[in-house]
Amino acid sequence: MRRNGPEGDYHTLTPLEFHVHTSLLVQMLRKNHYNVKLSDEAWDRLVTWIDLNVPAYGSFSEGHKIPNDFEARRRECKRTDAGVDEDIEALPPLQNRPAFVKPQPLPPRPAPITLAGWPFSPASAQQKQAALSPVDTQLDLGGGEVIRLKRIPAGEFVMGDVAGDSNEYPESKVKISRPFCVGVTEITLRQYQQFDPVHRNGYYDQHYKDQVRPGYLMDSPNLPVIRVSWNQAMGFCRWLSQRTGKQVTLPTEAQWEWAARAGSATPFFYGGLDSDFSTFANLADASLSQMAVKGVDPKPIKNADKFWDYLPKESRFNDGVLMLAEVGRYQPNAWGIHDLIGNVAEWTLDDYRPYPYSSGLAMNDATSTGLKAVRGGSWSERPKESRASSRLDYPAWQKVYNVGFRIAVLD
Repeated sequence: MRRNGPEGDYHTLTPLEFHVHTSLLVQMLRKNHYNVKLSDEAWDRLVTWIDLNVPAYGSFSEGHKIPNDFEARRRECKRTDAGVDEDIEALPPLQNRPAFVKPQPLPPRPAPITLAGWPFSPASAQQKQAALSPVDTQLDLGGGEVIRLKRIPAGEFVMGDVAGDSNEYPESKVKISRPFCVGVTEITLRQYQQFDPVHRNGYYDQHYKDQVRPGYLMDSPNLPVIRVSWNQAMGFCRWLSQRTGKQVTLPTEAQWEWAARAGSATPFFYGGLDSDFSTFANLADASLSQMAVKGVDPKPIKNADKFWDYLPKESRFNDGVLMLAEVGRYQPNAWGIHDLIGNVAEWTLDDYRPYPYSSGLAMNDATSTGLKAVRGGSWSERPKESRASSRLDYPAWQKVYNVGFRIAVLD
């Protein structure tokens, strides 16, 4: 897997560069990209290829020419001294290569649905919320730490987006039957450590081959907690339920999207895909070019090496933070909730299912441990991957470098 270099030559992808591109590839294929459908064997081949970290060459001699007499002498010694007669440079023929099957055209997108009273304005959202009492509450974690929550009103909205990826439609009319509370911010590392004192966010990798440090440390206490699995997030919720006597859980997908939209039907509560997100969300922005570095002990720099500037980004805007941001830094939506878009993606309670959405099925997912739905995008994802309707999925056991969570409390 290579791309053109600056002088028209070819550049072998670094492991991290390869990871970024293959992650996007897998996401696109899982979302039915151009109706491409892979068999179980094809998925197994693709994942195996990724796990092998795409070797630059299939053999030593492709990368560095080995003189014939040297290779012949090495093979002779192996045969006479070790009893092994094999040509390790031989390229085996491809066997059972499946024939190419052209994908069928994508089916037409369904028509959007309408709902009386939806969407509604930020002023109307605030009025609905103000009718609840109290709007603000908090839970005591001990050690001087509290989680601030806002009460979210009940209501009905159109969930999903027919203009989005295929896993976001058909749309549904979804009713939030009763108010609930949701965390004003994502759970921070310091808050999570009241439950698990030894947990660390760890490092984010440097983007060059020569490294003398583990990477960029992300262990500041007011950063959102990351690298917690869905199982661990639910363990935190159970612990907090026992401590407070409240029914603490993760928000369902419907609760999450209802809270994130705050009455809006646009991709984001602050506007559309071309809106300047700089003061509203921590997304993949112009600052990611600072990670395009080279040399021993590379550090983020303003004058990036363009050859290494490969991270997908929305370079028109700069949100002022390179990677993770402290929670609450950006403007909240009409219901006073921060960072539902960007910073870290967030676990939801739900199993990952095709749409249309079913609230009845979702409420039974607290004990299921299959694929779980993740929402909201992160600092490393562009706006189009971070919309209020965007969906990803990860196994319940997986600890992801850009996924955290926030809590919901049921009245």
